[in-house]
Amino acid sequence: MRINETFFSIQGESTWAGWPCFFIRTTGCPLRCRWCDTAYAFYEGEERTIASLVGEAAGYSSPLVEITGGEPFVAPGLSELASELLNLGKTVLIETSGAFPVPASLDRRCRIIMDVKPPGSEMAHTMREETFRDLRPGDEIKAVVTGREDFDWTLAFLDRAGLPGDIPVTFSPVFGECRPEDLAQWVLASGRNLRVQVQLHKILFDPERRGV
Repeated sequence: MRINETFFSIQGESTWAGWPCFFIRTTGCPLRCRWCDTAYAFYEGEERTIASLVGEAAGYSSPLVEITGGEPFVAPGLSELASELLNLGKTVLIETSGAFPVPASLDRRCRIIMDVKPPGSEMAHTMREETFRDLRPGDEIKAVVTGREDFDWTLAFLDRAGLPGDIPVTFSPVFGECRPEDLAQWVLASGRNLRVQVQLHKILFDPERRGV
């Protein structure tokens, strides 16, 4: 597999935020989100064997591993890597955009964190409601928003998708662009069971730093 980087850090997003986690970042992504903070993963990387990645993950006592990108769903070898990590006893998170269907070969013991890309990302046209309908209990949805328009658009999109109520939905503000307190007020006013978060890793560490 072509891998951009691996690192051990604190999980910064999703309902798993705050936990130590070993990250595997794949190389390559067909999307070009306006606020992407990992554009270096579009092309940079080196070939790694699945055995070497699993062996590296085994070196950390934390049970949590996240495969991120880039876009993991377009990475050859994803399903085999995920299965090997699961067989190692790890809890495997896969962070993906909502632009690509869940691979049929993927071991569904994985926990999928699927991003909604609202208009502020300039990638809203890639979102497909049917992709989100592939989610199962244990999976979750995450949306990063620039403002109220993105927030309202995301709620309308998820309503059309008709997802079951046990799929958690987390909203976070674009770092340095949307005020967290504004997002909190929108969530409270919505009357919905939504979760607010900030990108914790950008608070704990230098927001320009790689490998966190």
